[in-house]
Amino acid sequence: MLLKEVFGDRRIVGFAGEKSSGKTNNLMALVKDFRQHNKDTPIYVFGLEQSALDWILKFKNVYEINGLSQLSNKRDALFILDEMQLLKVNSRKHTEMLDKFVDFIYHHNNWVVLTSPSLREFNSIIGGKIQRWILKSMNISDLVNGSQLKDVAVNYNGRCKSLDSIEVDKDKILIINDEHEKVIELEYIKEVDSKLKNVNIFEIDKKLSGKKSGKLPGGGQ
Repeated sequence: MLLKEVFGDRRIVGFAGEKSSGKTNNLMALVKDFRQHNKDTPIYVFGLEQSALDWILKFKNVYEINGLSQLSNKRDALFILDEMQLLKVNSRKHTEMLDKFVDFIYHHNNWVVLTSPSLREFNSIIGGKIQRWILKSMNISDLVNGSQLKDVAVNYNGRCKSLDSIEVDKDKILIINDEHEKVIELEYIKEVDSKLKNVNIFEIDKKLSGKKSGKLPGGGQ
Protein backbone atom coordinates (compact mmCIF):
# COMPACT_ATOMS: atom_id res chain seq x y z
CA MET A 1 0.00 0.00 0.00
CA LEU A 2 1.77 3.11 -1.26
CA LEU A 3 0.05 5.59 1.04
CA LYS A 4 1.25 3.57 4.01
CA GLU A 5 4.80 4.20 2.78
CA VAL A 6 4.00 7.90 2.38
CA PHE A 7 2.58 8.41 5.87
CA GLY A 8 4.54 5.87 7.89
CA ASP A 9 3.65 6.60 11.50
CA ARG A 10 2.73 10.24 10.83
CA ARG A 11 -0.57 11.94 10.02
CA ILE A 12 0.18 15.17 8.13
CA VAL A 13 1.96 15.11 4.77
CA GLY A 14 2.89 18.02 2.52
CA PHE A 15 2.94 17.42 -1.24
CA ALA A 16 4.98 20.13 -2.97
CA GLY A 17 6.10 20.72 -6.52
CA GLU A 18 6.02 23.30 -9.27
CA LYS A 19 3.05 23.63 -11.59
CA SER A 20 2.66 20.93 -14.27
CA SER A 21 4.94 18.54 -12.37
CA GLY A 22 2.27 15.81 -12.19
CA LYS A 23 1.05 16.27 -8.60
CA THR A 24 -2.66 15.75 -9.28
CA ASN A 25 -2.10 12.65 -11.38
CA ASN A 26 0.21 11.26 -8.70
CA LEU A 27 -2.38 11.89 -6.00
CA MET A 28 -5.05 10.07 -7.94
CA ALA A 29 -2.69 7.15 -8.54
CA LEU A 30 -2.08 6.95 -4.79
CA VAL A 31 -5.83 6.94 -4.14
CA LYS A 32 -6.39 4.21 -6.74
CA ASP A 33 -3.71 2.05 -5.14
CA PHE A 34 -5.20 2.71 -1.70
CA ARG A 35 -8.66 1.63 -2.86
CA GLN A 36 -7.26 -1.65 -4.14
CA HIS A 37 -6.30 -2.45 -0.55
CA ASN A 38 -8.93 -0.53 1.39
CA LYS A 39 -12.39 0.05 -0.08
CA ASP A 40 -14.19 1.41 2.99
CA THR A 41 -12.16 4.21 4.58
CA PRO A 42 -13.89 7.53 3.78
CA ILE A 43 -11.89 9.92 1.61
CA TYR A 44 -12.73 13.64 1.62
CA VAL A 45 -11.32 15.90 -1.09
CA PHE A 46 -11.10 19.66 -1.52
CA GLY A 47 -9.90 21.88 -4.35
CA LEU A 48 -9.37 19.27 -7.06
CA GLU A 49 -9.69 20.38 -10.67
CA GLN A 50 -12.81 19.10 -12.41
CA SER A 51 -11.26 16.21 -14.34
CA ALA A 52 -9.67 14.79 -11.19
CA LEU A 53 -12.83 15.35 -9.16
CA ASP A 54 -15.04 13.58 -11.70
CA TRP A 55 -12.63 10.65 -11.74
CA ILE A 56 -12.15 10.23 -7.99
CA LEU A 57 -15.85 10.53 -7.12
CA LYS A 58 -16.45 7.28 -8.99
CA PHE A 59 -14.83 5.42 -6.10
CA LYS A 60 -16.87 4.22 -3.15
CA ASN A 61 -16.90 6.45 -0.05
CA VAL A 62 -15.24 9.46 -1.67
CA TYR A 63 -16.82 12.85 -0.95
CA GLU A 64 -16.17 16.46 -1.93
CA ILE A 65 -16.13 19.16 0.76
CA ASN A 66 -16.10 22.95 0.46
CA GLY A 67 -14.67 23.93 3.85
CA LEU A 68 -13.06 22.70 7.05
CA SER A 69 -16.37 22.90 8.92
CA GLN A 70 -17.60 19.88 6.92
CA LEU A 71 -14.82 17.80 8.47
CA SER A 72 -15.72 18.56 12.08
CA ASN A 73 -17.37 15.21 12.86
CA LYS A 74 -15.29 13.00 10.60
CA ARG A 75 -13.01 10.32 11.97
CA ASP A 76 -10.94 7.38 10.73
CA ALA A 77 -10.69 9.12 7.35
CA LEU A 78 -8.26 10.35 4.72
CA PHE A 79 -8.34 14.00 3.64
CA ILE A 80 -6.83 15.29 0.39
CA LEU A 81 -6.75 19.07 0.54
CA ASP A 82 -5.61 20.60 -2.72
CA GLU A 83 -5.60 24.43 -2.92
CA MET A 84 -4.95 24.32 0.83
CA GLN A 85 -4.41 28.09 0.90
CA LEU A 86 -8.12 28.60 0.20
CA LEU A 87 -8.82 27.00 3.58
CA LYS A 88 -6.55 29.57 5.31
CA VAL A 89 -4.52 26.84 6.99
CA ASN A 90 -1.29 28.63 6.09
CA SER A 91 -2.36 32.12 7.19
CA ARG A 92 -0.86 33.94 10.17
CA LYS A 93 -4.32 35.32 10.92
CA HIS A 94 -5.70 31.81 11.40
CA THR A 95 -3.03 30.04 13.44
CA GLU A 96 -5.54 29.17 16.15
CA MET A 97 -7.75 27.45 13.58
CA LEU A 98 -4.72 25.58 12.24
CA ASP A 99 -3.81 24.37 15.72
CA LYS A 100 -7.37 23.13 16.23
CA PHE A 101 -7.28 21.38 12.86
CA VAL A 102 -4.04 19.56 13.73
CA ASP A 103 -5.50 18.49 17.09
CA PHE A 104 -8.60 17.28 15.26
CA ILE A 105 -6.52 15.17 12.88
CA TYR A 106 -4.93 13.32 15.76
CA HIS A 107 -7.86 13.11 18.18
CA HIS A 108 -10.18 11.75 15.50
CA ASN A 109 -7.69 9.30 13.97
CA ASN A 110 -7.50 11.02 10.59
CA TRP A 111 -4.77 11.44 7.95
CA VAL A 112 -4.29 14.43 5.62
CA VAL A 113 -2.33 15.33 2.48
CA LEU A 114 -1.86 19.08 1.99
CA THR A 115 -0.94 20.44 -1.41
CA SER A 116 -1.11 23.60 -3.50
CA PRO A 117 -0.35 24.64 -7.10
CA SER A 118 1.99 27.32 -5.70
CA LEU A 119 5.21 26.53 -3.87
CA ARG A 120 4.99 29.91 -2.12
CA GLU A 121 2.01 28.67 -0.11
CA PHE A 122 4.26 26.32 1.86
CA ASN A 123 5.34 28.99 4.32
CA SER A 124 6.63 28.52 7.85
CA ILE A 125 3.09 28.57 9.29
CA ILE A 126 1.90 25.40 7.61
CA GLY A 127 5.39 23.95 7.28
CA GLY A 128 5.70 23.69 11.04
CA LYS A 129 2.79 21.26 11.10
CA ILE A 130 3.90 19.04 8.21
CA GLN A 131 5.63 15.86 9.36
CA ARG A 132 6.55 14.23 6.06
CA TRP A 133 7.12 15.53 2.56
CA ILE A 134 6.35 14.31 -0.94
CA LEU A 135 8.44 16.31 -3.38
CA LYS A 136 8.16 16.87 -7.11
CA SER A 137 10.32 18.98 -9.41
CA MET A 138 11.04 22.48 -8.08
CA ASN A 139 13.51 25.32 -8.18
CA ILE A 140 14.81 25.78 -4.66
CA SER A 141 15.16 29.54 -5.18
CA ASP A 142 11.37 29.71 -5.62
CA LEU A 143 10.74 28.51 -2.07
CA VAL A 144 9.92 30.79 0.85
CA ASN A 145 13.03 31.73 2.84
CA GLY A 146 12.89 30.36 6.37
CA SER A 147 10.24 27.78 5.50
CA GLN A 148 10.56 24.15 6.48
CA LEU A 149 10.12 23.16 2.83
CA LYS A 150 13.14 25.22 1.81
CA ASP A 151 15.19 23.73 4.64
CA VAL A 152 14.25 20.23 3.47
CA ALA A 153 15.07 21.04 -0.16
CA VAL A 154 18.39 22.76 0.64
CA ASN A 155 19.54 19.96 2.93
CA TYR A 156 18.50 17.24 0.51
CA ASN A 157 21.49 15.84 -1.39
CA GLY A 158 20.05 12.69 -2.91
CA ARG A 159 19.89 11.47 -6.49
CA CYS A 160 17.12 13.89 -7.50
CA LYS A 161 19.16 17.00 -6.60
CA SER A 162 20.61 19.04 -9.45
CA LEU A 163 22.31 22.36 -8.67
CA ASP A 164 19.54 24.68 -7.41
CA SER A 165 16.69 22.32 -8.20
CA ILE A 166 15.07 19.01 -7.43
CA GLU A 167 14.06 17.02 -10.50
CA VAL A 168 11.49 14.24 -10.27
CA ASP A 169 9.86 12.59 -13.30
CA LYS A 170 6.11 13.18 -13.66
CA ASP A 171 5.32 9.53 -12.98
CA LYS A 172 7.39 9.43 -9.79
CA ILE A 173 7.32 10.98 -6.32
CA LEU A 174 10.16 11.58 -3.87
CA ILE A 175 9.34 10.77 -0.25
CA ILE A 176 11.53 12.37 2.40
CA ASN A 177 11.31 11.63 6.12
CA ASP A 178 13.60 11.45 9.12
CA GLU A 179 14.72 7.93 8.28
CA HIS A 180 15.27 7.77 4.53
CA GLU A 181 14.39 8.99 1.06
CA LYS A 182 12.50 6.89 -1.44
CA VAL A 183 11.44 7.36 -5.06
CA ILE A 184 8.19 5.63 -5.97
CA GLU A 185 6.94 5.14 -9.52
CA LEU A 186 3.20 5.63 -10.00
CA GLU A 187 0.61 4.73 -12.58
CA TYR A 188 -0.27 7.43 -15.11
CA ILE A 189 -4.02 8.05 -15.18
CA LYS A 190 -4.98 9.51 -18.53
CA GLU A 191 -8.54 10.46 -17.50
CA VAL A 192 -7.19 12.87 -14.89
CA ASP A 193 -4.80 14.70 -17.21
CA SER A 194 -6.79 17.81 -18.10
CA LYS A 195 -3.82 19.22 -20.02
CA LEU A 196 -4.38 16.70 -22.80
CA LYS A 197 -7.25 18.89 -23.97
CA ASN A 198 -5.20 22.09 -24.01
CA VAL A 199 -4.96 23.71 -27.43
CA ASN A 200 -1.56 24.71 -28.77
CA ILE A 201 -2.28 28.10 -30.34
CA PHE A 202 1.06 28.02 -32.19
CA GLU A 203 0.41 24.77 -34.00
CA ILE A 204 -0.02 25.33 -37.75
CA ASP A 205 -3.60 24.93 -38.91
CA LYS A 206 -3.60 22.21 -41.54
CA LYS A 207 -6.49 23.92 -43.32
CA LEU A 208 -4.37 27.01 -43.84
CA SER A 209 -0.94 25.45 -44.31
CA GLY A 210 -1.55 24.82 -48.01
CA LYS A 211 -2.32 28.43 -48.79
CA LYS A 212 0.56 30.35 -50.36
CA SER A 213 -0.68 33.83 -49.59
CA GLY A 214 1.09 35.55 -46.70
CA LYS A 215 -1.82 37.86 -46.08
CA LEU A 216 -3.79 37.55 -42.86
CA PRO A 217 -7.51 38.14 -42.55
CA GLY A 218 -8.20 41.87 -42.62
CA GLY A 219 -5.24 42.64 -44.86
CA GLY A 220 -2.44 42.17 -42.31
CA GLN A 221 0.82 40.32 -42.94
